[in-house]
Amino acid sequence: MTTPDFAPALPSYRRVAAGAGVRWWAEGWRSFVQAPLPWMGLAAALLVVLWLIGELPMGGLLSQWLSLPLLALGVIFAARLRQRAAQARVITPPGMPLEPQNEGALLASTQTWRERVASLLLASLLVLVLGGALGAVLVVGLGSMFGLGLARMGAFAHMMSPGAGMAAGMGAMAGSILTLLLLVLLALYLFSVAFWFVNTLVALGGVSPWEAVKLSVRAGFTNLAPITLFTVLLLPISLVAMLPLGLGLLVLFPVLSGASSASYHDVFGGASSA
Repeated sequence: MTTPDFAPALPSYRRVAAGAGVRWWAEGWRSFVQAPLPWMGLAAALLVVLWLIGELPMGGLLSQWLSLPLLALGVIFAARLRQRAAQARVITPPGMPLEPQNEGALLASTQTWRERVASLLLASLLVLVLGGALGAVLVVGLGSMFGLGLARMGAFAHMMSPGAGMAAGMGAMAGSILTLLLLVLLALYLFSVAFWFVNTLVALGGVSPWEAVKLSVRAGFTNLAPITLFTVLLLPISLVAMLPLGLGLLVLFPVLSGASSASYHDVFGGASSA
């Protein structure tokens, strides 16, 4: 009689407070200052790789597909730095400065990333396919619900009329385009929430790509409030990072990686096989 095989248990998730979105930013910053030079070197290398990929034929699509797997290396590195800091906190006497041993952390993170890059590539492909298909359905469905099709037809008819009719038609057309743009932004936001944990579940939790997608959807919408707060803060921070010739991206990428890792540990209880 053979013993049945049991699938490994998926990590359980919990709901965290809305203020956790701010704490994730703080954790990301602490991850950066723990090893700033390796972080900036890694960020520069990944940005160059993504730029080179963008220059290839169909580079835009390729960069979208490869961006999540590449960014996963930063997430794994942040998780390992977090582990090193926790170990240093245990052995450091009270009142003494915390000095984590960061040597070899990036190399070990790269080895872990290589072991999971195939799963990360598949997870990224699932996100692209599902996001594109569901996004199109959502925008078209909501657009039909709001009557954008009829609005565009009526606006076009008014634009063909001289005088005040043309001005009214242009205004109606602009309103339809603005509404459609808002619907697209809403779709992008909802997919950001739904796929928030896909990368970390595969990279840190060792979850299979399809299970990571399903689990991320449930955990993401369960924690809608902190993810929304984090996203709202991301907009002005990204603008500031782009001001000095985009050099702020060398800091923003590490902070985002650390924040992503922190959100995973916060929601999934820190169960990491990396």
